[in-house]
Amino acid sequence: MKEYKITDYKKACLLLVIFFWGLLTYFDFGAPILVKLFPLEWLVKYIDPIFYGSFFLLMVIVFRKALWKDIKDFVRNFEKYLDRVVIFGFIALVLMVASAIYLDSVGIGDSSNQQALDEAVIRYGALHIITIAVIGPIVEEIFYRGILFGFLKGRGKSIVRSIAAILLSSMIFAFSHTSIIDFSVTDLLANIPILMLGLVVTTLYWRADNIFCPIIVHIVINTIGTLG
Repeated sequence: MKEYKITDYKKACLLLVIFFWGLLTYFDFGAPILVKLFPLEWLVKYIDPIFYGSFFLLMVIVFRKALWKDIKDFVRNFEKYLDRVVIFGFIALVLMVASAIYLDSVGIGDSSNQQALDEAVIRYGALHIITIAVIGPIVEEIFYRGILFGFLKGRGKSIVRSIAAILLSSMIFAFSHTSIIDFSVTDLLANIPILMLGLVVTTLYWRADNIFCPIIVHIVINTIGTLG
């Protein structure tokens, strides 16, 4: 988020990283344990919406000035950004579909994370569709692109460091979609399409320098995947 002073930026990054990984650990370990101990079917239904909803509110509060600045910039330069969104969105879709077809051909299907999301959509309907297709992409783009990539890239203009930041943040993005409990190499490989998405939208954010470009691409991709 380019608007913040470096000291404030680091504090905000630290706060959000701790919050993100704390909740991620809770939902991977704490929630399943609670469900086993207590017959709380409603808890399972609201786990993802509570997670992404809480994170969304925190991000909007912390980065409201930078987000508002990017919104105004996106509206003001809509035609320029639209071209980039369409081109990068198409590239992301092609790479994800191609990698998914290849993985399926070698006997590696969807990841456990994707299977859980598909099951949640079928079982719980509209609430999870909105969470996965809209709220989730907004949260993840602000975190992985606006915060994590920005932090790894730094304030300089080094192309080498920028490329390294693109690769590392995209790998972390893909890895975070792998279940910690049911971790396996096969499950990790199943998230290659997620890695492809991460590489494309991070590159888009690097070139456009507006967080709403990758947000729109991610929303479109997730909507197609959710409703497809």
